[in-house]
Amino acid sequence: MKQSVERIVQAYKMNEKICIYADFDLDGTSGLAILKTGLEKIGFKDVAYYQPRRLSEGYGFHAEAVEELKNLGISLIITVDVGITSFKAFEKAKELNVDVILTDHHLPAEKLPAALAIINPNQKADTSGLGYLCGAGVAFYLLRALKRAFFEDVSLPKNEWDLKEVLEFFCIGTLTDMVPLIEDNRVL
Repeated sequence: MKQSVERIVQAYKMNEKICIYADFDLDGTSGLAILKTGLEKIGFKDVAYYQPRRLSEGYGFHAEAVEELKNLGISLIITVDVGITSFKAFEKAKELNVDVILTDHHLPAEKLPAALAIINPNQKADTSGLGYLCGAGVAFYLLRALKRAFFEDVSLPKNEWDLKEVLEFFCIGTLTDMVPLIEDNRVL
């Protein structure tokens, strides 16, 4: 999480173009809404988004899309609810010098993709105990950490925007992805 937040803060300071790459289901779409709304409310000016077309592209984080995004001037991609098994897309991103922060909740393979950072409570190294979150839930926690970084860093702008504004999206993602309604899922 720390590395992801630091890279997103760097993108803010350098006025980089960011793209949120989300799955096309309601979990991914809810996570996309969480991050896009939150980043813009925090003060990001250039936040694009991409969702693969279900019938023509199918599920996943795709190398062809990475090329397209690079051509549009994107230097940082944040995935939502997708990417944990998309090795070719991460290879393409590395080749094109595009940083990718992978957020997902799906079970990873033994090998992990070569992302700049991976936020997935279901990976072996994770000790958060949040493996019950859906993709939108993981996106919410990233936004929460980013909001805290903006609050704590005196060089970054402050605002009174409240994370509660995106809780409806958290709920939609949680309910439609049918993850357990326990602990933070129930409280939020």
